[in-house]
Amino acid sequence: MDDDFQPITTTSFYGRKIFSTLQEAADAIESHEDEADVIVLPPEPDVLTDQEEFDDDNIMESHIPNDVPGYIEVNFGNTDEWSDSDDEPLSIFVSKRPRAEERNPVWEKIEPVYVFSRDTENGANDRLEKVKESLRGYNPVQIFEKLFDDNVFQLMIEQSIIYSRQKNNHDFFATMEEMKIFIGILLLSGYHKLPQQRMYWSLDEDLGVKIVSGSISRNRFLEIKRYLHFADNDKINKNDKMFKLRPLMDILNKNFRQWGFFHKSLSVDEAMVKYFGHHSAKQFIRGKPVRFGFKDWMLCSSTGYCYAFDTYCGKNSEKKGQSLGLGADVVISLLEHLDNPADHIVYFDNFFTTLRLMNQLTAKGIRATGTIRENRQKNCNIQSSKMMDKEERGTYDYRFNCENNLLIVKWKDNSVCSMASNHDFIEPLNYVKRWSRAKKEITTVQQPLVFQNYNAGMGGVDLNDQATNTYRISIRGKKWWWCLFTHMVNVTMTNSWKLHQICASPEEKISLLDFTRYVARYYLRLNNKTRKTNRPCQVPGAVRYDNVGHFPEKIEKQLRCSVCHLRIRWRCKKCIVTLCVERECFEKYHT
Repeated sequence: MDDDFQPITTTSFYGRKIFSTLQEAADAIESHEDEADVIVLPPEPDVLTDQEEFDDDNIMESHIPNDVPGYIEVNFGNTDEWSDSDDEPLSIFVSKRPRAEERNPVWEKIEPVYVFSRDTENGANDRLEKVKESLRGYNPVQIFEKLFDDNVFQLMIEQSIIYSRQKNNHDFFATMEEMKIFIGILLLSGYHKLPQQRMYWSLDEDLGVKIVSGSISRNRFLEIKRYLHFADNDKINKNDKMFKLRPLMDILNKNFRQWGFFHKSLSVDEAMVKYFGHHSAKQFIRGKPVRFGFKDWMLCSSTGYCYAFDTYCGKNSEKKGQSLGLGADVVISLLEHLDNPADHIVYFDNFFTTLRLMNQLTAKGIRATGTIRENRQKNCNIQSSKMMDKEERGTYDYRFNCENNLLIVKWKDNSVCSMASNHDFIEPLNYVKRWSRAKKEITTVQQPLVFQNYNAGMGGVDLNDQATNTYRISIRGKKWWWCLFTHMVNVTMTNSWKLHQICASPEEKISLLDFTRYVARYYLRLNNKTRKTNRPCQVPGAVRYDNVGHFPEKIEKQLRCSVCHLRIRWRCKKCIVTLCVERECFEKYHT
């Protein structure tokens, strides 16, 4: 064989050899007793070319190319020799210390025994009585202003003036009365919807709203809306995506809790605020009634009164130092103002529930119950959902962890549902009615007590969201925070109505619509004067040009002609428009 095609053989400490042909490699493997690993290496880059290295007309057997494109590396299992090279890091020779195994909780099928007493204390009921006593006899406006108080209106005035100066308008000022009228118009738009906001000041009898046009001019309303602000743009907090609304959110959250927590059952859930613009905090949730918008975390009572809320701005904006997960951190954050945990029970769904959260709430002395996903039931030997789904409806299984005082219950209804609680029990069993497809009749199904209590205590956020969106403000704005601001106004109105339902006697209780109308009309009447206008009456063309029944009529007071603008005492009897008779204005107007 030619010298250029001699096999290359290289040997190292670990029995590595390199060959250029398969035959050489096979002979070496057969002559070696140890096992071998074969690796085909690519050719060297400096000899790799697209041009043939020999003459096509003079092909000799010795010049036949190799049967592999590069080289063949054979590694034999010779580990008797050890390399003394200093290039190897010492860390690879040190055996890693095994990680200490986490202590798995022990789950047993026993009756739960908690550190909490079975019944909560009466502190919530005592605070509820104080709320009734303090608000007894209050009308809807007075209750609304207990939550949307003068501090809110003053914030709107001060920050709006600052923003107008930043926009080089040094003539803008606003009063408390004008801001209340502004809020009144927004509330009115919730139950009196028109396609465009300017139509509230229209002179057409089928569009205009006299109480609106009589309270404030259209241009003044638009000017207030243009400069409305709640935070100083010169003091931007780059770490807070909601800095534009943070002062307003803080005031409202404080006002909502000014009497403390006066309900026993509390629930944590999310609410969506519809928004289709561009913002980094906008969320998309598939399958929800509101798919696009901002997500609000809310803490509400079982009746729908909101105690705390916050807008979700992304994982990066959450508080540092908490490692319980997004849902658990939200629950801990909303409950940080809960001053008497023994008086309340908190409910939440499987988005929030984890075993670590339940342990944390137990350590804080907070009773909690929540549905839990099966992949979060760590090492719990309870019957799997797949197996329980084969059982008949009403079947349940449970396990209790004595160390962490935690109960997990699975119950099959239409589907299998899991519940975790640090205070609730299974018995006495409740019985609910369900439709049986097999028997074609209504049957009775047993239900553990923890599920009955969860259904009674959960759902407060949904009740609040339902009432808030019933008469949602319809006037729209171009700023990204406008939908959140109007949502806060609606939530405040819902909370005010909930307070009125608590404090009013049965004869004085009114619906949410009547409550909203009461507040809106009160604000719009603060400056309700008959406004004079020089604009001509807008007569529909079908009436103006029908040539039927248009006769001049003399009036006592001189008014300006709608065509030549001279002062006259004549008008069209049908159109009610001032027109000259001598100067042919009457004819020009109707033709």
